[in-house]
Amino acid sequence: MDVPSIQLVQNSFSKAFARKAELADRFYHHLFQVVPEARGLFQKDFFHQKEMFTTMLTSTVRSMSDQKSFADLGDRLAVSHARFGVAPAQYHAAANALIAALRDTLGDDLTREEEAAWTQAIDTLTSQMAGPGA
Repeated sequence: MDVPSIQLVQNSFSKAFARKAELADRFYHHLFQVVPEARGLFQKDFFHQKEMFTTMLTSTVRSMSDQKSFADLGDRLAVSHARFGVAPAQYHAAANALIAALRDTLGDDLTREEEAAWTQAIDTLTSQMAGPGA
């Protein structure tokens, strides 16, 4: 990713983070619509899962300025999600769910440029998590 795109994501993140509970709710709403079988992975403390989601999203946004950190985070996420048997198509569904959640949560406060930068960042990360050729 280029520096201006990274800055767009990082600068717009404060708007999303201010509404992190709503963002997490909307993310899982969209994810379960497209991948209903994923709901079965979250039988325990779903509040904790949402907290983990927002914590990881924060870490991801912070790591974007350093390609190695961003790649290392993608590798760690791939390993942690592999134990659940997440298929490549599900990573891409999750990427779309996050973009939809950002749209829902931020509405007109999400510019086209910011959405494009978020899409690029999320696609980069989920493609890495899904593996080569996914």
